[in-house]
Amino acid sequence: MPDPKIDTPTRILDTALALFNERGTANVTTNHIAEAMGISPGNLYYHFRNKAEIVRGLFARILAAWSANYALPPGKPPTFRTMDAMAAGNFEIQWAHRFFFRDLTMLLAADPELAADYRRNREAGMANTLALLRHFISAGLMQPADKRTLDDLTQLLWLVGDFWLVFRDAGGKAPTRADMDQGVRLFRRVLAAYIREPAR
Repeated sequence: MPDPKIDTPTRILDTALALFNERGTANVTTNHIAEAMGISPGNLYYHFRNKAEIVRGLFARILAAWSANYALPPGKPPTFRTMDAMAAGNFEIQWAHRFFFRDLTMLLAADPELAADYRRNREAGMANTLALLRHFISAGLMQPADKRTLDDLTQLLWLVGDFWLVFRDAGGKAPTRADMDQGVRLFRRVLAAYIREPAR
């Protein structure tokens, strides 16, 4: 029995997320989602016109999760634990929405609206990452670095963050939850040379 406290659009997104993660986006149709929910396709279309709208709804969840994950704690300076928690949180988000990152290039190619939204938010996210690195330098957690170095670090972090699952997939083995821990370690490796010794 579905929980009556959960509205239908939320249930659609939850069900789609589970199916996309399990089977991949290309192997799931709106009919599969409706069937898994025990509702008619017409009921689903009342809330989402097509699968692309469902994917966009799930991307909105990713953006909200990123926003919360990368918010600095109010009223106190960041610590190395803050940095580490952000790295771990990023890969928790990626694992929870792994279909999106595994199918990223396909999804963007199939939906210009999603592609524009993703690229707009990536630019904003990279600017925020750069600002966070500068904040960590100001807080004494990282060694000072010039703009080119900080730009390179920003792009390396995003490269690992967005394409780690694609890299694992290309090796021929389905990614596991343990692979996310390795992703966190790669974040640490990228930043290791710039962390001040006391912060370690």
